[in-house]
Amino acid sequence: MCRFALVVLVSFLLMSCSAVGHRPDIPTVGSIPLVTFVLDDGNDTDYLVGKKIFAAQGAVACSAITTDRINTPYHLTPAQIIALQKAGWEIMDHTVSHPNLNSLTTPRLEDELLRSKKILEGMGLTVNNLVYPFNKNNETVRSIVRKYYRSGRGGTNSFNLGQFDPYFLKSFALKHDLPLMESHIDQAYRDKSWLIFYTHEIDAKVKITDSHGIFTKGEAVTLRPSGITARYTTTHWFPLYGSYMYIVPFSGVPQPGETITGVSSGATARIDYIMYNDLTLLSDMISYIHTRYPDMKIVTTDQGLDLLGVPKK
Repeated sequence: MCRFALVVLVSFLLMSCSAVGHRPDIPTVGSIPLVTFVLDDGNDTDYLVGKKIFAAQGAVACSAITTDRINTPYHLTPAQIIALQKAGWEIMDHTVSHPNLNSLTTPRLEDELLRSKKILEGMGLTVNNLVYPFNKNNETVRSIVRKYYRSGRGGTNSFNLGQFDPYFLKSFALKHDLPLMESHIDQAYRDKSWLIFYTHEIDAKVKITDSHGIFTKGEAVTLRPSGITARYTTTHWFPLYGSYMYIVPFSGVPQPGETITGVSSGATARIDYIMYNDLTLLSDMISYIHTRYPDMKIVTTDQGLDLLGVPKK
């Protein structure tokens, strides 16, 4: 009798352990490699530059919208947001005012999440997923996000692999280092993990010399001899290193030796060399995936969750 009772007890414990290790409600990554690109904050370069980059290679991305910034300078208009979704992009929520959600009271947290979602859905958009401002989140935040969204994306510069929490999706900040970004893609393919990249405004940083006059923030600039059109953002000067200009190229790729001229200010500067160009970086990354790993899927967040069997809200 004692031996029988012992056998029953051991069997029960084994079954319990097995059940814990195979919870059916926890999604698992590991059957197919996935890559997602998310552009945070709702900058107008999502539409003006990003849409062209991804469309040129038959891919799509996600635009995470901070609703207080809609229709403000250098941010998306409602028409642009709608056009992105019609082009296959996913529109994600990024709250109303971009606060650190961990610091909010529960009523304020609920307001940030629900009001932004209602604003976007009121524009006729489908909004299922959230990006945490500053990647900040904790269990209290996630417990509320679970009520209204299918997932929440944070940071941690790591891959989504094995069993994962949809409300703590991990992601890598996009760095201006193509070999490093390609190494992340290589790793994701080897592990069959879900790799999520995030960035913000799509721009270029160039070192300048022979500067004359003062450029006006937001003004149109032309580059000669290429004829490229761009938007001036700002100039920073660093002791020992010189001056660096940030521009948003709308056509073509800036080259060393070109002269930048402000259309309204008349200011000029010469490009010494290119520090980075997000347009080129993103194009090269997408091309790398398509060429080296044709079976690796570039997906929106919602598409990734579909493939991994995460239930819809």
